[in-house]
Amino acid sequence: MSLAQSLPLAARVVVGLVFVAAGILKVGHPSDLGAAIVAFRLDLPSAFVGFAAIALPLFEIVLGVYLLLGWQLRLVSIAAFALLLIFIAALVSVVVRGIPTSCGCFGPAETDPVTWWTVARDGAAIIPAAYLVWWSWRRAPATP
Repeated sequence: MSLAQSLPLAARVVVGLVFVAAGILKVGHPSDLGAAIVAFRLDLPSAFVGFAAIALPLFEIVLGVYLLLGWQLRLVSIAAFALLLIFIAALVSVVVRGIPTSCGCFGPAETDPVTWWTVARDGAAIIPAAYLVWWSWRRAPATP
């Protein structure tokens, strides 16, 4: 396998596994995830928080599986990149405002407060996600 073939595969696997792991660790814990979202003090409507606490883990799992399988890569890579941008922006907001809360990124067992290290850890996934967006849009479209 050439480097041109292995880089997109590696990026898909890394980002896909991050999303699958994050989703699996949050599934079944909507109250914990909802509390984590509220603790970020983003003034989101409670209906949105409730919906996100249930839907986000499932969306992360589906997104991760699609990345791992390479399905709908153009759309899925954009969704993954956008979701990571939203997560990173929320984390930066928490650190800048000095809110002592846990991330909740990988389920209720993650109890350490959000720091710049958390931002860097979660932000690291945006590099392969950005590469996938670029790679999936620059390659020739599939012919029917």
